[in-house]
Amino acid sequence: MTRCAACESPLLQEDRFCEACGAPADRPGADLTTAAAVTAQGRTHDRNEDAYVLRQSANGVVAVVCDGISTAGSGHLAAGAAARAAASTLEAALCDDRDLVEATREGATAARRAVERVPWTARQDLALPSCTLVCACWRGGEVVIGWIGDSRAYWLGDDEARGLTVDDSWATEQVADGTLSAAEAAADHRAHALTHWVGADAPDDAPHTLSFRPDIAGRVILCSDGLWNYAPDAGELAAIVAALPAAATPSAVARHLTDLAMERGGRDDITVAVIDVDPSGRGAA
Repeated sequence: MTRCAACESPLLQEDRFCEACGAPADRPGADLTTAAAVTAQGRTHDRNEDAYVLRQSANGVVAVVCDGISTAGSGHLAAGAAARAAASTLEAALCDDRDLVEATREGATAARRAVERVPWTARQDLALPSCTLVCACWRGGEVVIGWIGDSRAYWLGDDEARGLTVDDSWATEQVADGTLSAAEAAADHRAHALTHWVGADAPDDAPHTLSFRPDIAGRVILCSDGLWNYAPDAGELAAIVAALPAAATPSAVARHLTDLAMERGGRDDITVAVIDVDPSGRGAA
C-alpha cells in the first residue's frame, strides 16, 4: 500500500496529495522554486496532524498551513480538508484576478465548511474536528495574509523582520486586555488555549486579514506552533535564516527551520512554508 511520506496515511488522492495532511504523496515537502514547504511529525505524536498546500500559477503563489487541534477528533483530517479548501479558493481568485482580501475571507469559509464535513466518532473527551489556519497569497506587488488560531506568518525583509499575525489565544487576549503581563500570561496553563479556530463549533467570526506591498525583497514564512514554540521572535527567525548561505532557496530555509525545531525538542508537529517575494512580482510565475 502506498503511504504518504509525511504522515504515513494510506489515503491518497488521484492528484497524489495526501488526503490526511495535504503533503505530496511521494515526499514530505514541496518545492516550487520561489516557494517551498516542509512538514514533519513531532517526536511525541502518533501521526502528523499538520497540513499544508502550496500552489503556484502564472499569476502568483498560494500557501496554506493548518494545524489539527489535538483535543479534537480527527484533527489531521480537519487540517487537510481546511488546507485544500482554502487553497482551492485562493488559487481560483489568483487566476480570476479577484480581490485577494475578499478571497481570503471566502477561503476561510470554504475551510470551515470542509471541516464540518469531516467524518468523526463522538467521544466525550474530544471536541468536534477542528484546526488552525494561516495562509498567504502573493500576486504582483501585493501580499495578503489570513489567519484563524495560532499558526503564524512572519515577514523577513532585507532591512526588517516582523510578525504578521496575532495569536487567537487566551494569553494574547489577557495581555491585550491589560489583565496580565506577557510573562504572567505565558506562565499560565491556559496560555495556548485557542479562542478562535476552524470547525463546526468555532465562533462565527471572519478571519483576520492583512494586506501589504513590500518595497524590498523578502520572505514570507508560515508555520505551525511546532516551529514558533522554539523560535517565536521574528528577529530570532531572521538571524537563523541570515546564517544560511545567501543563495539559500525557500526549500533550504523551510528544511533548516524544521530541522532546528526538531533539534530543540520537536515535541509538536512542525510545518513551515516559505515564499520568496520579489516586490516587482517577477518571481511569481
